[in-house]
Amino acid sequence: MAENRDDLTRAALLTHSLASWKFFLLLGMLPLLWAVTVLPAGWLQIIVVINAGYIAFGCWRLWLDEGYFRILNQDCHAAAGETLAFIWQRERLSTLTPTEREQGARRQLHLTMKATMLAWALWLLALIITL
Repeated sequence: MAENRDDLTRAALLTHSLASWKFFLLLGMLPLLWAVTVLPAGWLQIIVVINAGYIAFGCWRLWLDEGYFRILNQDCHAAAGETLAFIWQRERLSTLTPTEREQGARRQLHLTMKATMLAWALWLLALIITL
């Protein structure tokens, strides 16, 4: 009973953490808008734009994972794996365990968070350079 409750708590925390994609998208797009409108064309603008694209991709993946973990439970995990393997044409997706899927979602969350922090560091660097 206690183990089942711990699994539900962990899944709820993961789902709520993955829902932070909205904030990462907003925080990642602010430096992009500034770079496109104010920053002169150059290498720094290109890096900011590429990083913003990576943030947008990461947010899309977090959105997909949030929906996946919100809908699925342990009972239908195998069928979901087969469906994902068919959709993405990757056989490995059918053999992942729920723990491996959670680890992958957490890794994507951390990568998106780091890319967002990089966007703000680049923004600060660009502000210092242009002043």
